[in-house]
Amino acid sequence: MARRDQRRQAVAKAPPPPPRERLWGLLMLAGVLLGAILLGGVGWGVAQLRDPATLPIRTVVIEGDLRHLDRTELEHTATPVVRGGFFTVDVAAVRGALVALPWVEAATVRRVWPDTLLVTVREQVPVARWGDKALVNARGRVFSPDPASFPEGLTQLRGPEGMAAQVLAEHKRMNAALAALGREVRMLELDGRRAWSLELDDGIRVVLGRSEVNERLGRFVRLWTEALAEQAERIENVDARYTNGLAVRWKQPTGGEGES
Repeated sequence: MARRDQRRQAVAKAPPPPPRERLWGLLMLAGVLLGAILLGGVGWGVAQLRDPATLPIRTVVIEGDLRHLDRTELEHTATPVVRGGFFTVDVAAVRGALVALPWVEAATVRRVWPDTLLVTVREQVPVARWGDKALVNARGRVFSPDPASFPEGLTQLRGPEGMAAQVLAEHKRMNAALAALGREVRMLELDGRRAWSLELDDGIRVVLGRSEVNERLGRFVRLWTEALAEQAERIENVDARYTNGLAVRWKQPTGGEGES
């Protein structure tokens, strides 16, 4: 019995935990509770930001130097794609809807606090016609707006599909070579056999063929200056595919043909 009493007394007299340990325990508990509260708050906040009703987009502003595009048309194109609020609207989808328009070369879309999308549009700038139903820009990229919107006075380029950039580059080079004559290329064609021909701004057609195109064009420029310039009004077309000269077809008032 004496031993049992000693044990009970020993248990009853066990010292309490040190104050520092109790403090750490309370701090840990408080930290856990605070973390849970913060996580809950973050989750609630994320849910609110994902809610389309939170800060809805109310205004779409269109900027850019527009000549062939109408701002109202652009707004009508962008607005149906604007879904979600300020933080959730899919700006890539808005941009994609705009660049799908033929006259739009590029577009940027950014958010403006608290309820606006600012859209900056870069319009296509055509430098020539491509075939009968398309245009080509300075980068050699083909686009196909309504033919009724085509600008007047553009050079006509023709060629196989995918060759617009090469034909445009040749057009620039040939124009530079013809500058000494005060002439410009009104039409340039690369046919299916990869043969080149052009039409000058006065209607004279020049056939250059598939090979030695630079040399043939240079020969045409030289012989034009030496022998043909004074007879330009009589010339119908010139075949430059000969080694040492040119074949000229003369206009015939009676409908016949002449060649020298």
